[in-house]
Amino acid sequence: MTTVSTRRWQVDARPAGAAAVVITAALALTGCATPPASDGEPTSAAGATSAGEPVRLTTPFGITVLDDGDGAELCLGAVLESYPPQCSGAKLVDWDWTDWTGAYEEAGDVRWGSFTLTGTYDPEAYTFTVAEATASDPADLPEQNVGAPDAMFATPCAEPDGGWRVLDPARTTDDTMNLAFERAAQLNGYAASWVDRSRVPDPGPDATPQEQLEMTSPFPDLTVINVKLVGDVAAAEAALSQIWGGMLCVTAAERTEAELQSIADELIAEMTPSGAISGVGVDGMAGTVGLQVVYDDGALQKRMDDEYGAGLVVVTSLLTPVD
Repeated sequence: MTTVSTRRWQVDARPAGAAAVVITAALALTGCATPPASDGEPTSAAGATSAGEPVRLTTPFGITVLDDGDGAELCLGAVLESYPPQCSGAKLVDWDWTDWTGAYEEAGDVRWGSFTLTGTYDPEAYTFTVAEATASDPADLPEQNVGAPDAMFATPCAEPDGGWRVLDPARTTDDTMNLAFERAAQLNGYAASWVDRSRVPDPGPDATPQEQLEMTSPFPDLTVINVKLVGDVAAAEAALSQIWGGMLCVTAAERTEAELQSIADELIAEMTPSGAISGVGVDGMAGTVGLQVVYDDGALQKRMDDEYGAGLVVVTSLLTPVD
């Protein structure tokens, strides 16, 4: 079944800044950003930070430390899931693998493991000096309930009179669902589209593998197609109803997908040469552009609010002040 993604991330930039900061690293990542070449002096995405200011990564996972033979690196981006994995990131200072025998994997000349680190990050030298470290046990990672409906994909429309129901079973199929998404993406003012599968019954924790597999089926008769756009909502709903006979919710958006992507492109063009960002993404459902940096002391978020309007560009920082 075709589903239309509303989140796009582009990651490949080295963090940069004006001063060293202290961080606690606690993030399990699937890769590391590669520092781009720069002919000039790097420019910080965030405002100036106080040297030695303690900050930490925001998520509770262990961060990947990888050494491909040229020294250990702290992975602050996406990791290539090859074997052995590949990553390039901030060089670690005061790191000794002999302190961690049994806490890392090894293949050929490559060593890697998951750790929680505290230390000083120097964005100009692109180094991380380790002060404290503990090995992260995969068993400590929070469990994820893959089968549970995600609230972020809920249907925003009020329940219609008589409740949600299929109007035309003959046009409530996998094919018509795919056609409806294709048509939605062609509508003037298109912002986002997604499916609400919360009505698909959860087979429960004791379900057989076959029952779990069956749960991933499209279930068009139990699926609500959601579309957001700028413009005539009623006209868009009427057009999609000619194709899709199942449950449908069309709501208004403030900005089109194209407008959000244009802002994302502006941020990429502005900040990538300086190595100021680690990721930019478009969220058509929320109507926002996500901007991920290694550390923002609040100055970058303020600048984004001033330039684009409050809340349009949402800055997330991999590092936050230690409590």
